[in-house]
Amino acid sequence: MKDNENLICVFKGDPFEAEIIKGKLESEGVQSMILNNSMSVLLSTYSVVSGPVSVLVNPEDEEVARKIIEDKDENA
Repeated sequence: MKDNENLICVFKGDPFEAEIIKGKLESEGVQSMILNNSMSVLLSTYSVVSGPVSVLVNPEDEEVARKIIEDKDENA
């Protein structure tokens, strides 16, 4: 992945859903990462008090990532 400053947020929400989205993106060939800006990162990514997390992708992958996420939501 590129420098974190240039990454694009394509999802923000529940840590469990973020993991599912990250897995789906990567299975489609889109590199992604999960960012947790809360202090609870010291506890655990899966902590109940962790709050929302972001799924980030490279700028050139934004359009395809959003399409993959949209398709996932429609098929749920």
